[in-house]
Amino acid sequence: MNSESLPLIIHENPLMFMNKEYLTANLLKNKYSSGEITEITQNEVPIKNIIKFKEEALIKDFITEFNNKPISDKFNYNIILTKVNKTKEEIKKEHENYKKLREFKFYMDYENEWKNNYTNNPEKAGLLYTNEEGKNIGYRAVKYLIAKFTQNIMKSKSILNISLPVFMFDKRTLQSAFAYEQKLAPLLLTKAAYSNDKFERIKWVTSYLMSFLHFSVIQLKPFNPIIGETFQCRVGNIDLYIEQTVNHPITLNIYGKEINGAFIMYGHLITDASVYINTLYSSRQGKFFIKFKDGTLFRILMPPIILKGLTLGDRLFNYYNKGLVLDLTNGFCSYIEMNPDEPGFFKSFFKSKSSFPDYFRGCIVETKDVTIDENGGDHKLKENAKTYGNFEGEWTSFISFDNVEYWNNNIKTYKLFSHEFTLPSDGRFRPDLVNLITGNEEQSQIEKENLEVRQRQDRKLRKEYADKKK
Repeated sequence: MNSESLPLIIHENPLMFMNKEYLTANLLKNKYSSGEITEITQNEVPIKNIIKFKEEALIKDFITEFNNKPISDKFNYNIILTKVNKTKEEIKKEHENYKKLREFKFYMDYENEWKNNYTNNPEKAGLLYTNEEGKNIGYRAVKYLIAKFTQNIMKSKSILNISLPVFMFDKRTLQSAFAYEQKLAPLLLTKAAYSNDKFERIKWVTSYLMSFLHFSVIQLKPFNPIIGETFQCRVGNIDLYIEQTVNHPITLNIYGKEINGAFIMYGHLITDASVYINTLYSSRQGKFFIKFKDGTLFRILMPPIILKGLTLGDRLFNYYNKGLVLDLTNGFCSYIEMNPDEPGFFKSFFKSKSSFPDYFRGCIVETKDVTIDENGGDHKLKENAKTYGNFEGEWTSFISFDNVEYWNNNIKTYKLFSHEFTLPSDGRFRPDLVNLITGNEEQSQIEKENLEVRQRQDRKLRKEYADKKK
């Protein structure tokens, strides 16, 4: 292939933190006009232009710069240059399709949720939720459920099918919430994809997991999808598809593909929650994988969530136990301890904490030295296990490996876009969600209860069919 057939696609996404002077000098060397250079180096331009390399050496320069430069304040121009083997017509069609994507609007400032509504204090067992209006929603929900419980008993109705009030719900489903949590996956997983060193790659995938947890801080309950409900979108350079396949426990099947084939993410996540008088424990289990183009396969195991103060006292959010990032191909893993200085109930009377509750630390070890707990996240590391690197951070703000920062919360995130064609089963078309978003809370409650009745009817029919097949 000659240099004239090597196209260059410029994306909006911050996949390469390129020095502007370096980029300009290379473009001048390759005889680009000042107008072309201005267009190429302009920030935040979604596939603004399609150009061609005039010397193959320029490709090598860019790849070298991309692979050798960690995230740094010095490199803040959001440009990714991708070598692809496509015709001009194919690239033009891709360009037109991208322009048709519509930005998916969220209805809360989730990205700054922890900044606006939480305080971080070493004396607390979690991030302290300070939004009084948000806390009152929980108290209102308890009063609502008690009233419904009493009402159903008085009318001799079942208390098992009481519907939760819509005012305690987020304006997202679990599916769209998952998609939102991928807002830095295009950056961090593409960094991982282009890392040739196995330890460098596991660092980027671990950074991805911490950014994932960073975007998961919510107080309102997302809508549970019904069986067959879907969600699809593009996040940066990832096309993402999600389907609800099991009702109890809530199970999402996930498939995401980087548009140039650098990696895929796939598998299923099971959301489980246990609610007590004043505390909620929640976990996402299952088998969630990331596979890179060279065949390297990773598995992500997330730490569980604890939410205290549902009805009384301080409202506290935190992760606990451990998380794992498993390199299944090379036999290494990141072992992550969440809030490792938390002393426990009895020790707390005698010892004060030395770190913030969002603090985590860990190390890269051989997977054979870790005993994996698939259910509770209480993974165990073998004593005196050999380490291949150490890391620490705060999941609200940063992660550093051996004092080199790989992610922080100032990095620009990616927008979500709707595909040009969206399936009718997409959760954005749910009548209860649409009514809640448009401010019709009463009708939203009616539609939600109607859907729940249909779900129970469907479950009954499936059980009857399964019984007949036995």
